[in-house]
Amino acid sequence: MRFILLLLMGCFLLTGHTALAGQQQRILLGDSTTELTLRDASFFFDYDKQIKEADDVLRYAQQFRALSEVEKRPQHELYSKWAWLKLDNRSKITDWVMSFGFARLPKLAVYVLEDGRFKQIHTQDVHARFEQRPIQDPQMYLPLAIKPGHSEYLIEFQTFANAPANLRLHSHAHYLSTSQSSILTNASLAGVVAAILLIVIVNLAFNRNTTNVFYAMWTFLFLLIVIDMAGFTFQYFWPNHGFFSGQFSIALMAIVPIFHLLFVRGFLQLKHYHPTLNTIYVAATWLYILLVPTALYLQSVYYNLLASTFVIPLFVYTCVWSFRQKGPGMRTFTYSLINHLVFLNLLTIVGASYGNLIDLFQITSFIKIGYLIEVLLFTVALALQHKSLQGQLVRHLEQQVNALNRTVVSEREVVNEQVNQLKAKEEQLFTDLSHELRTPLTVMRIQVESLQYNIVENVEDSYAKLMAKIDELHKFIDQLMLVTTDKDVANILNKEDIKVAHFINETFQSCMTYVDPKKARLEIINRLDPHFTMQFDRRSIGNAILEVVKNALKYGGDGVDIKMSAQVTEQHLVLRIEDSGMPLSYDAHRQLFQPLFREEASRSSLSGGKGMGLAVCKKIVECHGGKIESHNSLLGGLCIEIILPTSEVDVALA
Repeated sequence: MRFILLLLMGCFLLTGHTALAGQQQRILLGDSTTELTLRDASFFFDYDKQIKEADDVLRYAQQFRALSEVEKRPQHELYSKWAWLKLDNRSKITDWVMSFGFARLPKLAVYVLEDGRFKQIHTQDVHARFEQRPIQDPQMYLPLAIKPGHSEYLIEFQTFANAPANLRLHSHAHYLSTSQSSILTNASLAGVVAAILLIVIVNLAFNRNTTNVFYAMWTFLFLLIVIDMAGFTFQYFWPNHGFFSGQFSIALMAIVPIFHLLFVRGFLQLKHYHPTLNTIYVAATWLYILLVPTALYLQSVYYNLLASTFVIPLFVYTCVWSFRQKGPGMRTFTYSLINHLVFLNLLTIVGASYGNLIDLFQITSFIKIGYLIEVLLFTVALALQHKSLQGQLVRHLEQQVNALNRTVVSEREVVNEQVNQLKAKEEQLFTDLSHELRTPLTVMRIQVESLQYNIVENVEDSYAKLMAKIDELHKFIDQLMLVTTDKDVANILNKEDIKVAHFINETFQSCMTYVDPKKARLEIINRLDPHFTMQFDRRSIGNAILEVVKNALKYGGDGVDIKMSAQVTEQHLVLRIEDSGMPLSYDAHRQLFQPLFREEASRSSLSGGKGMGLAVCKKIVECHGGKIESHNSLLGGLCIEIILPTSEVDVALA
C-alpha cells in the first residue's frame, strides 16, 4: 500500500512539474533594463522537423522547456531551434535590439502573437545578402518594437554546427556601445593575429622548413577565422553571396585542423623521435583531409567535430609525452597544446558544438580566445626552439672554424714535409747524376790521357771507346729530359691499328734475342683473339716491353724464369711480365719508376745501366692513357703490369 501511495505521489509531482514547465513566467523589462539574457525563455529543439509553420507551435506548447531542461542530441543536419518569449514591458522604451552572438545565421524567422496567431515580422535564410539585414552590422542584430505591457514573440533560428546561440535583448543605446565594442575588439584581435602572422612570415623567410610553412598557414587560417567570426568577410568581402559566406566558414573550420596536426607533428619531429605517434598523426591528418569535401557537400562540420572529439586522447597523450621531453620550447609548446585541448576540443567542440552538452553561449569568444592564446604560445615555443638552434649553429660554426684551423695547420705541415721531401729528392738526384756522369767521364779522361801521352797500342780503338761514351752520355741526357720535363710525348707517337696477338708474338721474338738459354728461360702465354685490334705506337710499346724483359734478365740472376702474358678485360689490355728473381721491398716498389733509381745491390759497373729504363717506360705508357704498376710476383721475383685502356682504341672482330 505504501509503495502505491508513493508511486501516486510521484506521478502527481511529475505531472505538476510538467504543467509548470509549460507555464513560462513572463520576462520583465523595466526602466533600468539595458541588457537582458533570454535564458528564461522557453525552448523547443525541433530535431524531427515536426513544426512546419509558426501556428503549429501551439500544439507543441507543452513540449517547450527551459534551456537547461531541453534534451540535447547530436545531429549532423541543421535543425531549427524555437524560442518562445513572453515579455512584460514596464519601461518607456519600445525600441529594442535582439542579438544572437553570431555574425550570420543559416535561418532566422521572427513572429509576434496577435489575435491568437503568430504573425511573421522578419525572415531570412542562408542565401540572404548583407544589405537585407534590418541592421547592417558585422554581427547579427535584429530590431524589435516591443509595446508596453504583455507581448509574445516566437523566434525560429538555426546556427552553424548547431552551436548554442546567445539570445539577448539590448536597449538601443546599449546596442550601440556593444556593437562598437565588438567591432573594436574584433579589429584589435585581427590586428594582433596579423602582427603575429607577419612575425611568422619573417621567421619563415629566414628559416625555410616545412614546420614553419605549416605554422604560417595555420596562423593565416586563424586570422581568416577571426575576420570571419567578426562578420568582416560577409560585410566587406562578399556581401552579396550569403551561401558562399557560409561555405567559406565551413571550409575554414574543416581545413584548419589539418595544418594544426601537421605543425604539431613537425615541431615535435615525431618521425624521428616517436614513429608510432607519427603514424597516428598521419592517419588523423588524412582523415581530416577526406572530411573537407564531405563537410562542403553536407554543409555541416558535424563529422569534422566528431573527429576532433576522437583526437582528444591523442592530444592528451601528446601533451604528456611532449612535457617529458627536454628540448627547447617543449614546455611552452605543451601548454599551448593543453590550451587547445581545453578551449577548443573540450569546451567548444564537445561542450557546445554538436549536441550542446554544455550551454556555452559565448562560443565564438571561446574559439577566438583559445586560438589567440595558442598562437601566442606556439610563437614563443618556436622562438625558443630557433634560439636554441641558432646557439647550436653558432657552436657548430665555431667547431667548423676550429676544424678549419686544424686543417690549415695540418696542410701546412704536409706542405712543409713535401718541401723537405722534394729537397731530399733533389739532393738524391744530384748525387745520382754525379755518380752516373762521373763513371763515363772518368773512362773518357783515362782514354784522353792515354792518347795524350801516346801510351795506347790501338789509337782507333781508343777513339771508338770515346765516341761510345759520348753517345752513351747523349742517350742518357735524352732519357733524363724525357722523364723529368713536361714535354708531351703523345704528340710524337705514331699510333696505328695493330693486331695485338701478332704484336705480342713479334715482341716475344725480339726479347728472345737477348736471352741466353743457359742463364734464363722466357715463356709466353698469349690467348688473345687474333683479330683483336688496338691503336697504339708499335715501336714505343714494344721498347717498353723489351726494357722490362731486359731489366728482369739483368737483375733476375742466373737461371731466372720470365713469363709474359696478355689478357683483355672490359676496359683494359693488361700486359704482365713476371720473373723468379728476388722480390723488392715496399720502398723499392714506391721508387721503382723514378729516374736514376737502382737498388744498392745492383749499383755496380758489372750490371751496368743508369736507372732510366723503367722511368722511360712509365712515360710512354702514360702518354697512351695507361698506367704501369709493380708488385711481387708469385714466381718469387718482380711483376710489372702495363695497363692500356681499350676506351681509346677500336676493337675489330672478324
